[in-house]
Amino acid sequence: MTFKDSLKKNDFVVTAQVNLEDAPDAPSLIRQGEILRAAVDAVQLTDESSTKLQMAGLAAAALLNPQGIDTILHMTCRDRNRIAMDKDLVGAAAVGVSSVLIKRGTKLKRNENTDVRNVFDISAVEFMAYIQSLREAQHSVLPSDFLVGANATVVDPSAGWVPQKLNRKHEAGTSFVQGQMCFNMDIVRNYMEHMVAAKLTHRIRFIMTLSPLPSADVARSMRENINGAIIPKPIVKRLEQATDPEQEGINICAELLQELASIPGVSGANLMTLGNLETIPAAIDASGVRTT
Repeated sequence: MTFKDSLKKNDFVVTAQVNLEDAPDAPSLIRQGEILRAAVDAVQLTDESSTKLQMAGLAAAALLNPQGIDTILHMTCRDRNRIAMDKDLVGAAAVGVSSVLIKRGTKLKRNENTDVRNVFDISAVEFMAYIQSLREAQHSVLPSDFLVGANATVVDPSAGWVPQKLNRKHEAGTSFVQGQMCFNMDIVRNYMEHMVAAKLTHRIRFIMTLSPLPSADVARSMRENINGAIIPKPIVKRLEQATDPEQEGINICAELLQELASIPGVSGANLMTLGNLETIPAAIDASGVRTT
């Protein structure tokens, strides 16, 4: 069962991110995939804003897909021009990728230690629309049901708020939207009520991001450094007061997965890897949202 298949069945899908910075070679990457295999519908291959050396997502997909581990490839417009993104897209389809997540990417700052250039040759919405044109073309390299995802920041909207950016992404061919990390389920419920009212949930699947946070320090760091991340103070306090913070992070994640599964319009969750990778299957198993 792939991510695409699970979305079609209207199952509550679960994905998780492998840590490409900790996978310098094929065996270490495949070990990560094997840890997650039974617990998730797909693993996500992120295109980080960090300039640290790591394996390319396309290479990771070429290693994992033949192992029967479905992958969702992130493609960031910040780092490539249109020609390079075209080639990566064709390569992704060739190695068995059936879902991509297109992102603008966070602008990298140049400094004395990192002489990098931001490309931004094409916007995320423009590239999504381009993929849609490929899916609709005759004799295309992409199947018609090739999935295109987009990211979104979960907000706490007021009455009358209209999700204009998401409407544009849907018009460009987005099949699923992945929300930024949010541990406040009241905000998620309000956000999704607006998506239901806008009838977007009839056209787009919504995936929310969580993580089994390993410590209060990591929780604070994520809240301060990840744009749009929402981690309430009571969550941080629970981790601070826990005798076993890692286990408490698993418990919190499991509780929130259960609650997410009950929110109308939410189709699944993506779990970020912030500590021991084994905590992700543990949280999923404890939540009961997916039989492992």
